[in-house]
Amino acid sequence: MPRRWVPATAPLDAGVLVHGPVLLSHAPGIRAELDHVRAHARPAGLVLHLRLHAEGVHAEAARREVVDGPRQPLDPDGGKAAGSELVLRVAVGDLADQVHATTSSTRTREDSATGEVRFTVEARYWIDELPADGRAHVSVAWPQAGLPGATHTLVLALPTRDR
Repeated sequence: MPRRWVPATAPLDAGVLVHGPVLLSHAPGIRAELDHVRAHARPAGLVLHLRLHAEGVHAEAARREVVDGPRQPLDPDGGKAAGSELVLRVAVGDLADQVHATTSSTRTREDSATGEVRFTVEARYWIDELPADGRAHVSVAWPQAGLPGATHTLVLALPTRDR
């Protein structure tokens, strides 16, 4: 069984760019992109910078789903809507689990003339492990907002001791 990620604080230094942009998942009106990945030596690990863009009905669904706090009761018994969010799973070596954002911001914009809604999430995820083989397996999904699940193997340009 794989070990699980332990929540930790990402380092404040800039780190080293080890992977550039890649489209992780998309459907008409919604897409999730890995903007870039930075490696850090102390503490050792990776920071993944993700962006999600949605428009139209997907933006409205994403806006409704974001967990910003308690929701209004849905039923007479006082049950609350749980909401949902973009789910990122990462596997590096024998570590594999869902990763929670260390920082995240959301923006919703509505065009007053057309009524078109745009929704954006920008998030950073800290992975406290550098892959010995230079590979990180990343899965992303948000079915409640219309984003299908997809998995990618990232080959990272990690510095070696020779460089």
